[in-house]
Amino acid sequence: MRLSELGEKEIVDVVRGARYGELGDAELLFDGRSGKIRAVLVQEEGSGRGFFGYGEEFRQLPWASIRKIGEDIIIFDGSEE
Repeated sequence: MRLSELGEKEIVDVVRGARYGELGDAELLFDGRSGKIRAVLVQEEGSGRGFFGYGEEFRQLPWASIRKIGEDIIIFDGSEE
C-alpha cells in the first residue's frame, strides 16, 4: 500500500462512533529515536477553525490503537486511550 492511498482513508473510532477525517489531513507524531509512528494527531470533533484554518483543539490517537486498515477506513479503538 502506498502512503498516498493511506492518506485517503477515513479515521473512525469504533467505540465512540466518531469520525476524524482522512489520515492525509492529520499529523503523524514520530518517536525521535526509533523513527516509528507514535500517534496520529487529529482535529477534535466539534472544535472550530483557528488561525490558518486549523482547529484549536487536537486529539492524539495512539498508533498502537489502530485495529484495522481497510479498503476505505482506518478503525481506531478509542477505549485504549
